[in-house]
Formats: sequence, structure tokens, C-alpha cells
Amino acid sequence: MSDGNFNRALLPHGGYASGVRAGQAAERKRAAEALEQLLQELMPDQDDESRQAAILRFKQIISNS
Repeated sequence: MSDGNFNRALLPHGGYASGVRAGQAAERKRAAEALEQLLQELMPDQDDESRQAAILRFKQIISNS
């Protein structure tokens, strides 16, 4: 019975934290794909190299958050 304090023993073994990390990684991937699609739609005159540089910078920014 919990006394109201956080107790790691009450969590499932290892599944919660790894599930959170997997979800975060999936959302980062979806965000980068959405940015790539948006850049292709809004800036069709830009070359692929500059779009890839923008996507790489975006990934760096969201990985630090």
C-alpha cells in the first residue's frame, strides 16, 4: 500500500521509462518529417542541400529540449 510518496517499486519493471523515451523519439521523427514536407511545399525553389541543413538544425534544436 502506498503512503502517497513516489515509490519506484510500484511502477512496472523498466517498461514505463523506455516507453516514454520511445514515444519521444517517435514524435521527434514525425516532427522532422513534417518539417521536411512543409519546407518542400513552402520553398520549392530551395535546393535539397539547404533543406537538409535546416532539418538537421531543427533536429539539433529539439534534441536539446
